[in-house]
Amino acid sequence: MAPVHKAVVKNVLSGDTVILRGNPRPNGPPLERLLALSNVQAPRLGNKDRDDEPFAFGSREFLRKLLVGKEVSFIPEYTITTTTPQREYGFIMTANGEQVAELGIKQGWLKVRDSKAHGNLEEHEATLDHLHDLEDEAKEAKLGMWNTDESGERDVSFNFDGDTRAFLNKYKGQPLDATIEQIRDASTYRVLLTLPDKSQQYITLLLTGIKAPACKRDNAPESVSEPFGEEGKFFVETRLLQRGVKVLLEGTNGQNFVGSVKHPAGNIAELLLANGYAKCVDWSITLVTGGPIPLRNAEKVAKDKKLRVWRDFVAKEKTNDSEFEAQVIKIVTGDTILVKTKSGIERKLQLASIKQAPRGVGSTAPGGSNKSRDIKEVGYQFEAREFLRKKLIGKTAHINIDYHKPAQDGFEAKDCATVKIGHNNIGEQLVERGLATVIRHRKDDDNRSHCYDQLLLAEAKAQDGQKGVHSTKEQPTVRIVDASENAAKSRQFLTFLKRSNRQNAVVDHVANGSRLFLWIPKENCRMAFVLAGIRAPRVGRTPNERSEPFGPEALSFVIEKCLQRDVEIQIENTDKTGAFIGSLFIGGENLAVLLLREGLANIHEYSANESQYTNQLYDGERAGRAARKNLWKDYDEEKEQAAAAVQATKEDNVVVEAKKQYIDLVVSEYTSGHQFYIQVINADVKKLENLMTELSQYHTSRGGMDGPHKPRVGDIVSAKFTEDDSWYRAKVRRVAGDSVDVLYIDYGNSEVLPTSRIRVLPSQFKTLKPQAQEAVLSFVKGPERHEDYGDDSLERFKDLTGGKQLVGIVDARDNGVLCLTLYDPSSSVSAEASLNLEMVRDGMLLVNSKTRYAAGHQSTIKSLQEAQETARRERLGLFEYGDPSAEDAPF
Repeated sequence: MAPVHKAVVKNVLSGDTVILRGNPRPNGPPLERLLALSNVQAPRLGNKDRDDEPFAFGSREFLRKLLVGKEVSFIPEYTITTTTPQREYGFIMTANGEQVAELGIKQGWLKVRDSKAHGNLEEHEATLDHLHDLEDEAKEAKLGMWNTDESGERDVSFNFDGDTRAFLNKYKGQPLDATIEQIRDASTYRVLLTLPDKSQQYITLLLTGIKAPACKRDNAPESVSEPFGEEGKFFVETRLLQRGVKVLLEGTNGQNFVGSVKHPAGNIAELLLANGYAKCVDWSITLVTGGPIPLRNAEKVAKDKKLRVWRDFVAKEKTNDSEFEAQVIKIVTGDTILVKTKSGIERKLQLASIKQAPRGVGSTAPGGSNKSRDIKEVGYQFEAREFLRKKLIGKTAHINIDYHKPAQDGFEAKDCATVKIGHNNIGEQLVERGLATVIRHRKDDDNRSHCYDQLLLAEAKAQDGQKGVHSTKEQPTVRIVDASENAAKSRQFLTFLKRSNRQNAVVDHVANGSRLFLWIPKENCRMAFVLAGIRAPRVGRTPNERSEPFGPEALSFVIEKCLQRDVEIQIENTDKTGAFIGSLFIGGENLAVLLLREGLANIHEYSANESQYTNQLYDGERAGRAARKNLWKDYDEEKEQAAAAVQATKEDNVVVEAKKQYIDLVVSEYTSGHQFYIQVINADVKKLENLMTELSQYHTSRGGMDGPHKPRVGDIVSAKFTEDDSWYRAKVRRVAGDSVDVLYIDYGNSEVLPTSRIRVLPSQFKTLKPQAQEAVLSFVKGPERHEDYGDDSLERFKDLTGGKQLVGIVDARDNGVLCLTLYDPSSSVSAEASLNLEMVRDGMLLVNSKTRYAAGHQSTIKSLQEAQETARRERLGLFEYGDPSAEDAPF
């Protein structure tokens, strides 16, 4: 008797023929042998040139389900050498010893073939008789091919020559029953699909998202297998060949399809990647149902272990500065930003694996042959920069440096990074909106974003939605007019720009601390803008030009505060170069005041006195000077006063006939016997009355709809005065919990209020400049209210001025405070008969001859000194119990 062999059934060619696979060999795939069943015959399967014989596919399926992938025993009987290839016949037994040929005949899928004996004749004839008996039983039971109620034919197409896209759209996302008929390489298969209507279609399927090494093709003798190609092919054959699976169609590649194979044991693509038999490919990985992350994770496992195709893989070395937090301070282009780390280092970063939208044809920029300074930008670069600006500027982002791009072709070296705000990948959002495209990296180029798959998915989404650069519509065009091109052009814009109280703007560039370039979105214009009321130190325009002290510091301060931020501006005028002059607010704070507080600018007296923010500007400078910041670091108040006194002494004999400024006024609030607030009697008084009426009506009409407001220091708010429960404009001086210290800017009085009496002041009530101006009596000094004789001095001053319209001579403006000589028209009979002199003569104030503005007023000071001498002799007021010297008084 012939020896019994064991093997595994690799695949079934027909209902009576199989390919057997031996044990694995150390240097290659196992040996294979084709074996046909003796004494039986199955219907022939068809191909592209001929149709199936009836029941051929059913016969093949019976044998496939019975044997594929299982170990069997077989006995070779004989070999026919006249065919190509040679055909070997024999007997196959299942694991439990059953004859496969007998099983096939019993089920009606095989016919008995009366062949000649190749051994013992009697045994052969006995075998045939037994098989005939089994065949007769199957016929009687109408099993398999003997079923007269069925045709045994199938609707099958061996080639796909239809519209692949239409086929994909019809069946995309549907798990289709399939059989893997052939493994060309580990990631390319010939698949038999069974469609929902029970028709069958053969297709070539490429696994989505991966590519395995190629194998030698039988129809191309000159082809060679790539490393690990045959091993990968064997890996898949042992698991999938002629197994029933589910196929998800996900894309097309020419006449081939791209999809995933789902087997009860798992996803073959992930298994191939994890074992190093394949690599992820970018062109199709975004098509994977469920996303590319599982595939990338599986690939990482093989990379870490350096398995097979990754045997020479060298992981990128992660440096300490490859991941950090940083503040975004500038948007350079549609794909490049500037950040500042926590240690203060500035780094320019390009978004990894992203390329900004191309510049559109017809775009123009100032300079060169273009005489106009207007800007025309075609395409999506402007929109991309705006998107990045709104998303990133001033915010702390998480930076992950993915790779370094060396300098080449005239371009500087760049760090390429993934930038995230929270969990949002900014590059992904940019691509998803069609405002940038994804760079296609070379195969095996690991210098790419670690979120590359998400970028590809975002781009596919943008392409499907025809967004941005993927749109078929005409590219957008942005035109920005330069309103500061010349003085005449700026005056044309001035009228309507002043009409609105405040304009929203974006700081495009900072030239120095007080000169900026702005973009006004509403008007679509660009302008040079100068801060009113201050002068900041200049910065050298070239490396060789010397900057003024603290010029670079002022520039850096403004850049950090404002560059590319949304701001508000209030325009007052233009200068002779076409620049606009006004106030700029960032987060509700006046930038000029901020610079003064930091000691990075000085008051420009003329424009500060004309500004409606006069008091805030001078308060800011006083705060900077008191803190000895920057420009004031070497300031010595005593030395300044002494220098002023020396100057005054030198000019004792010089008579200066100064041009006097007279103002009509009323005192609106008292701070002490010589410090107070006034309201100037002019056309603004009527405006203030109207404003107060409208403000009251506004709050009444709101009927409590506006809730309490928690303000910040420096805010201009609407405050409900305690004494009369009326609403007034006020400035917040201090916030402590639910208590707010406010100064009523039109009257000068102050109080502490709960936040329940504070409301937001609408912009239409901010146009009128504050009507209360801080003032002092010129050439005198006196006690504060809490000091000895302070109340007496205050009460006497109230007696002289309360409820009266007075005339004041403006002797000077000292840091925004008016220095006044006051007269009561009803009682003053001469230039010397001032209220200042009367307060001194009553002993309520002392003469201060060391004021910086004393020069040119010596006759006035002399009259005051004579009045003081009279008070001393008569022991009035401050002189009641002593003889305080004007020079040595504690106040």
